[in-house]
Amino acid sequence: MELSKLVKMRRQERGYSVRRLAEAAGISHTEIIRIEDGSRKQPSPGNLKLIAEALGIDFEEMMVSAGYIEASTQAYVPSRLSGSDDLTPEEALKVEEFIEFLKSKRR
Repeated sequence: MELSKLVKMRRQERGYSVRRLAEAAGISHTEIIRIEDGSRKQPSPGNLKLIAEALGIDFEEMMVSAGYIEASTQAYVPSRLSGSDDLTPEEALKVEEFIEFLKSKRR
């Protein structure tokens, strides 16, 4: 998923404003705006780590979205999910997103 879309989607899922995310990550709100509007395609790995921590996103996923590393060929799906061993990386991401959605409904 494109970095700008990933950050915006996860921020909105958490109910954070741009300023709230910036405060949680300890970076400027203009940096968040630039990432979300696509004008900052490859923020520093340090800023990506701060944003990932603030949003509860896997750092590797952020690095892939920013183009620093290639996606792992082996999809991560929690082993407790029966029948998940043959999912494609895209399917595994959808499963992970759905799990996050279900968790957010509990909050």
